[in-house]
Amino acid sequence: MIFAANPVVATHDGHPTLMVRVGNGRANVLTDGAAKLNLIFLEIGAAGKPLPRAQELRLERAHIPVFPVFWTLWHVLDERSPLHGYDAARAIEADVRVFVTLEARDPTLATIVQDTRYYAPQDLRFGKRYMDPVTMAEDGTLVADLTKIGALEADVGDYQEPGWTDREEVR
Repeated sequence: MIFAANPVVATHDGHPTLMVRVGNGRANVLTDGAAKLNLIFLEIGAAGKPLPRAQELRLERAHIPVFPVFWTLWHVLDERSPLHGYDAARAIEADVRVFVTLEARDPTLATIVQDTRYYAPQDLRFGKRYMDPVTMAEDGTLVADLTKIGALEADVGDYQEPGWTDREEVR
């Protein structure tokens, strides 16, 4: 698995959304992908002392049947999110650490592929979003570039995941 270097908080469907992009670096399509996104952060306890707290974040899509090239994990920072109202300074102050765990089946090798990625608070990018890693070759063929998995741009409005459904061929 290839993970973007930075999780981002971008606008999606009008809401701030934590996103982590992952790529399938294998030569074949993976199936039955499952992901979990967890936080460890400091919370001020009853005695006024910081206490570490762990919490699994609700993902918009925690399972995909087929993992061809890219998968972006989304957690909406709404009122139910422990990150609701956070910005970069608050994430650093609370020592927010993001952990991603992924598992998928490799049908070619008849095995399970697992990977984990850890992100420190300084890795989070607020007000940024992922660029589209798909370009068009001279012959009109769409090309997915795994080297651009973590390329960022300013968040200028509603983020749209690259539209795989309207693309005929991706190499």
